[in-house]
Amino acid sequence: MSSRRHRHTQRGATLIESLVALGVFGVVAAAVGGLLTQHIRSQRTNGTTTGAITVAEAELESVRSLDYPNIATRTFDPTPAAGSPAYHVQTTVVTDSPAPSLKSITTQVTWTEPAGSKSVSLYAVYTDVTR
Repeated sequence: MSSRRHRHTQRGATLIESLVALGVFGVVAAAVGGLLTQHIRSQRTNGTTTGAITVAEAELESVRSLDYPNIATRTFDPTPAAGSPAYHVQTTVVTDSPAPSLKSITTQVTWTEPAGSKSVSLYAVYTDVTR
């Protein structure tokens, strides 16, 4: 009788239970890995977009520092910072728009990511202030 009792008290995971647990772990790990990859891509895109907006703001401030008659359309490629993509900046100036004695200025910054070309644009209207 003691040998029967001894057999019933020995419990362990069977091979099938272990395979099912391993399969569930594999599915969960694959799902979490996909989410992590998507998060890293989104974080990189957000960082490069923020950098492009910063470049566009700096360009608008640079244009703003010019004398009103000297504000004109221009294009340039700033030196990229370490870890940043190569940005292309195009500033378009339209005189007498949206009204006489005003200049509408659009600064567009473009760059390339693994998913394709991206861009941001900032728009401002300037006038000549005479004192």
